[in-house]
This record gives sequence, structure tokens and C-alpha cells, in this order.
Amino acid sequence: MVEDATLELTLIELISSRICHDLVGPVGAVNAGAELMGEDGVGDDEALALMRKSGLEAARRLQLFRLAFGRAGSSADTGAMRDAAKQTYAAEGKVALDWPDLPIDPSHARIVLNMVMLAREALPFGGTLSVMRDSGKVTVLGEGKRAALRPEIMNVLEKEVSAEVLDPRNVQAFFLRKLAKLGGGALSVLQQDENIALIYG
Repeated sequence: MVEDATLELTLIELISSRICHDLVGPVGAVNAGAELMGEDGVGDDEALALMRKSGLEAARRLQLFRLAFGRAGSSADTGAMRDAAKQTYAAEGKVALDWPDLPIDPSHARIVLNMVMLAREALPFGGTLSVMRDSGKVTVLGEGKRAALRPEIMNVLEKEVSAEVLDPRNVQAFFLRKLAKLGGGALSVLQQDENIALIYG
């Protein structure tokens, strides 16, 4: 029981750290835009444009995290998760997401969203993400230059690990593995040159 409580606390701390890390950039840019207003050589329109863009980026990321990690993700439908991911990656401009309206069990939607987010991490130079369903299995395929998940993420996805090896960079992989187990399906990863596939079912 103590071990379960320790793991739960560790997950809360690391997921919180992950969210804060990903929001520091856009929130900092909003502050930078505010500081630029009124400075010589910088127009207010330019500063406001920076603030608006960064504020929207922060809002999109928050919505994605809310659905991926928060309680909202346990009840939101697949369409809401698909829309949140599409809006976030379209605004980012580095990854094209092809996630059609597939017959995915609503209870598995958060699993698929976390698969998409992890596959996005495997595309450091951008590329394409595709969500497919066949024979009861859902596959998220990431294709792009040097597509690969970091070794520490692969380690967490493929093995049972203790809380001691977790950090903000690999905690989502651990969370996904636990979600998949609770969902009653198996999670696997296939990695080849220029592409990576996460499969659940």
C-alpha cells in the first residue's frame, strides 16, 4: 500500500513537472511581448501579435494535457481528443496529423491520444502522424527524418520499471503503459528507419 502511494505521488509530481516544462516557453513569450510594449522600435501591434500567438499556444497545450492526463480525459469523447491534437499540431506547423473518424472505443480514446503524443516526440524534425484501426487494433504511425523514441522512453514502454527510473521525460510512457493495462489491451512498439509505430489492442 505504501509503495502504491509512493508511485502515485511520484506520477503526480512528474506529470506536473512535464506540464510546467512544456508551458514555460509560450507563457514566457507572453511576458516578453508585454515587456516589449512601449519600447522604442517595437510597435504595439507586433508585441500584441506575439502575445496572442503565445497565449493561444499555451491554451492549446493545456487542453491537450487536460485530456491526456486529467480527469476530463476519462469522459471526453474521441472527437474532442482528435480535435485538440489536430489544433495543437496544426498551429505548431511541424507535424501533419491524419486522425480520421474511426470506430474507437470511447474508453480507449485517452490511450490513443497518449500514443499520438508519444509518437510526436519521436519526430524531432517533423513529419506525419497517422492513426489507423484494423482487426480491433489501433496503430499510431509516425514517419519522418530520424524518427525514433529516446532509449529511456522505449525502456519504460517495453519493461516493468520502478518509480526510481522515472523522470519528466519518460513519465508519459509509463502513464500510457498503465492506461493500456487498465484498458485490457496490449501495447507494443515497432521502430524502423524513418518510422515508428505504437500499437494497442
